[in-house]
Amino acid sequence: MKKKTLLLAIAIAASTPVIAQEKISKPGSCPKLYIGVSTGLENPAGLLGFNIDVPVTQQFSLGAGGGLSSWGYKAYGEGRFYFDKCNRGWALGTGVTYNTGLANFSTSLPTTTGDQTVRLDLEPKVNVFVAGYRFWNLGRNGHRIWLQVGYSLRLDEDNYTILSGHTLTADGDQVMTILAPGGLMVGVGFSFGVVK
Repeated sequence: MKKKTLLLAIAIAASTPVIAQEKISKPGSCPKLYIGVSTGLENPAGLLGFNIDVPVTQQFSLGAGGGLSSWGYKAYGEGRFYFDKCNRGWALGTGVTYNTGLANFSTSLPTTTGDQTVRLDLEPKVNVFVAGYRFWNLGRNGHRIWLQVGYSLRLDEDNYTILSGHTLTADGDQVMTILAPGGLMVGVGFSFGVVK
């Protein structure tokens, strides 16, 4: 009896995500707007940001958002293609990010006179990116969680202006290049399906 009960419980638990996916995939039941939060390394919305995603069709959406990053405030716009209906499953996205930069930023860097506290202006940066996503249902009300992996490419290399008169060594310049927006993207997020 215990074996049958355990097998029945496992079968119900295994079928729950499938049932939830079927319910949400019915025409007219997919959310028309998602609002959420995300975080990650080179995440389009920053280290901590908010996201708005508007499904244009069941397999394409337009999104935007913003938040805080290590290079000032950050904002983005993106288009995504989903391989499953109802904006779920695997997806590919591409878009543009903008970092505001920071004025009068101070940090210790290698200079031609040794390690010094250097004052800099971190210049605004525009990047383009491409990313792969995986979306999962969270409950039966259209909410979802997601993971993202991609790459962000800087459109120029004018990353900073030195204000304190120091000259950075090659190592100091490399540190600033690494810190500037761009490179490997890894993110995680959650979004509420708010309009049906």
